[in-house]
Amino acid sequence: MQYQAVVRKFGPAQDVVELEQAALPPLRRDQVRVRLLARAINPSDIITISGAYSGRTTLPFIPGFEAFGVVEQCGEEVHGLSPGTRVLPVRSAGGWQEFKDTDPGWCLRVPDELTDFEAATSYVNPMTAWLMLHAKIGLRPGMRIAINAAASSIGAILIGLANAAGVEPVAIVRSEGSLERLRGRVEAIIIDREESQSDLAAGLAGRHGLDAVLDCVGGARAATLADALKPGGHFVHYGLLSGQSIPASFWASHPDIAFSYCHLREWVHSQAMSDVQRAYSEIAAQIVSKIIATEVREVFPLENVRQALHSALPFRTGGKVLLA
Repeated sequence: MQYQAVVRKFGPAQDVVELEQAALPPLRRDQVRVRLLARAINPSDIITISGAYSGRTTLPFIPGFEAFGVVEQCGEEVHGLSPGTRVLPVRSAGGWQEFKDTDPGWCLRVPDELTDFEAATSYVNPMTAWLMLHAKIGLRPGMRIAINAAASSIGAILIGLANAAGVEPVAIVRSEGSLERLRGRVEAIIIDREESQSDLAAGLAGRHGLDAVLDCVGGARAATLADALKPGGHFVHYGLLSGQSIPASFWASHPDIAFSYCHLREWVHSQAMSDVQRAYSEIAAQIVSKIIATEVREVFPLENVRQALHSALPFRTGGKVLLA
């Protein structure tokens, strides 16, 4: 038997995630069974639980896109993986349970130098940041970029990766609480208070000619950000923290920018797994070297998933909540 966090209807995570016990099925000959040791609670999990992706999500399901574990057992037809190997099974959700049966080809190898908690936060945010900076905008020394929600977990990773490439971004934050940890790592800090969009416009005044903007807020502010781009500059959109879509007028008023969405899942499913592993190994090395890091705020046992969700939501600065 194992514990599983199960969603049988879409809705607010604190209300619809149920803890259940289930028998372990027989392991398929072509799969591995991973004993999961640590799992992150991410916005992508909560959005999926809410039903935002109901067209591609079949009920019931077990949430959890980011979970670290150790291979417990290998099917008879599995080669190249052995019990005891540290892995991240990444093809699908299903991390909020004790064991996950999965295709060995979708298991990223985790270096021994990463702690369990570092491993459990080494995929979703770091790989998304790597994808945006290297595959989307082609980061290189001398580029000028802006990052909003810069005090968030992924904002800190984006800044760390940019600094490692010789770039100091313009950091956009919602409050003054994070100024000290950003100073010395960024070109400028703009405080974009929720109640006043004029702060953002004033902060960006004189900073036009940006090479790229990385936006996880959306809404009407997207147009203000795009105004600061040079012709042909990259606008990468990867989140909706405002809860509001980019208005339709955005594209007509900015015909000369290179707009793209960033979805880690789509990129991973479109690439050879060897290329995904290569990118992950690069990210893992930067975590080991302390170039980037993810703060862990609280850790709960899987059996206390409801309590963990109440602690994690709404998402705020100050670190990740993990299920261990």
